[in-house]
Amino acid sequence: MRTFYVDESGFTGEDLLSAEQPVFAHATVDFDSDEAGKIVSSLFADINAKELKYGRLRRSPRYREKIIELVTIVARDPRRAASWVAHKEFSLMTLVVDWWIEPLAYRNGFNLYKDGANLAMANMMFYCLAGFWTPSFRHRLLAHFQHMMRAKTPKAFKQCETFISKANARADPSRKEALRYLLPSFSLLGLDHVRGLPDRVLDIALPGLVFLGHVWRSRHDDLWQVVHDQSANMAKQKWLWDALTSPDLTAARFENPGGAQQFPMNVAGTRFANSEDECQLQICDVLAGATAAFLRNRVQHSDEQAYFNRLAEAGIEKLIVGGLWPSPEVSPDALGMRGWDGSKAIEWISEQVTARKSD
Repeated sequence: MRTFYVDESGFTGEDLLSAEQPVFAHATVDFDSDEAGKIVSSLFADINAKELKYGRLRRSPRYREKIIELVTIVARDPRRAASWVAHKEFSLMTLVVDWWIEPLAYRNGFNLYKDGANLAMANMMFYCLAGFWTPSFRHRLLAHFQHMMRAKTPKAFKQCETFISKANARADPSRKEALRYLLPSFSLLGLDHVRGLPDRVLDIALPGLVFLGHVWRSRHDDLWQVVHDQSANMAKQKWLWDALTSPDLTAARFENPGGAQQFPMNVAGTRFANSEDECQLQICDVLAGATAAFLRNRVQHSDEQAYFNRLAEAGIEKLIVGGLWPSPEVSPDALGMRGWDGSKAIEWISEQVTARKSD
């Protein structure tokens, strides 16, 4: 049975504003044990460690060369691997749109998931809050939203509202435009809405894994299984992953610009494993770490540009199949979302998960 192995890099839970880890990456491969063993032994036979870890390997110029060789080998057949990436500060902006702006729009009869309007708004807000204000202001505003959505307390709610209200009061009209979409929900949705948000609402790891699941489903019609590196975070959310990958789901297919969502996903089972025992997971660790570092260089330029240029030449971008990354595009055509309505898939998935949670 086809098996996909998964590991991640840059995970900081519901803190999406970590300066040290601005990028999150999932990496997956479907190599069998013999294939993975040969790759590891050919590149890293002399390493004195129980397992491969990107963080250790990249400290050595010699092993940075081996990382580049590994990416080159995997990128020769990109369908054997896949990565999902997230610019975490932008991801938080999309979550503010999804959980703070969209519910009020929906209440007033506006479908923010039609033609990619939710993504367009996230792009607009992300760039305008830095352009008409400053990147530091955007970061502080998002920090208030993050704290409010995590703490769910009257104090955090009031602090967030006060920060935005004071900024709005002292701003000229052109700068207020970027804030006016945020203020109404404080009075019209209120603290009860915040308290009703799902647990771990800011955790982006599971959505990334689900996206990859649909990529795997599109590549292989037969049953497949998932092996994930041991993760306390994923263990807490396994019930939701199991609900989304249940073979008992009603057959459904939703077309979207990032690729079709097809249910059931044909997942035969999911297990957590120790990466010391699985060469495939070690390869995923190195690929995820390299991908996160490569993209982090775009957010925070480093003095290792030559290394990142080599990773690009090796084909690391060929492995990226999706993610959350800011773009200045806001029109449906430029976003490739003309005629697309994401609300249909969201409503169907919500119904399926709710039904299984209540069983």
